[in-house]
Amino acid sequence: MFREFFKKNYKSRNLLSPEEAEELEQEVKRLKEDVAVREVQIIKLGRLIHEDPMNTSRYAKRINIHNRIVNDNKQKINELEIKLLDK
Repeated sequence: MFREFFKKNYKSRNLLSPEEAEELEQEVKRLKEDVAVREVQIIKLGRLIHEDPMNTSRYAKRINIHNRIVNDNKQKINELEIKLLDK
């Protein structure tokens, strides 16, 4: 909630060069694509847990790893989007 308010009311100081802004935008795009791929993998692994109960622990470990990476990527996306407000 605060983050959205901040983004709406922030005044740019033009600290980023166009090249730096482009690099950050590419990074955000790459991270969003990675998050989408990992979320699909989490869904597939969830199905495998129910279909193959013999390897439940293996699938659960992979789900935990994917969830951790997704959370890290989402946090990084938020940080980069705030930096991009200065373009």
